[in-house]
Amino acid sequence: MDNFFTEGTRVWLREHGQHFPSTVNSCAEGIVVFRTDYGQVFTYKQSTITHQKVTAMHPTNEEGVDDMASLTELHGGSIMYNLFQRYKRNQIYVQIG
Repeated sequence: MDNFFTEGTRVWLREHGQHFPSTVNSCAEGIVVFRTDYGQVFTYKQSTITHQKVTAMHPTNEEGVDDMASLTELHGGSIMYNLFQRYKRNQIYVQIG
């Protein structure tokens, strides 16, 4: 998991049963701080973070996609984030399949 903890890296943070789009705010002295796109801040000891807790975000999730079936990561967080990205660009219609 060391390669995930570069400051500024975009990740999915699984917390409370949900995937949150997040950015690594800092990683120093074995402590990693994540900030979600919704303003929440989570702090963990680096040694306690697993792949189930944090996964890298694929670049297509940042940009959004027209066809939701082409999402590289298919979970509730990525679907909602894609809809949110499209809503911000006033592209509210999507395809599935």
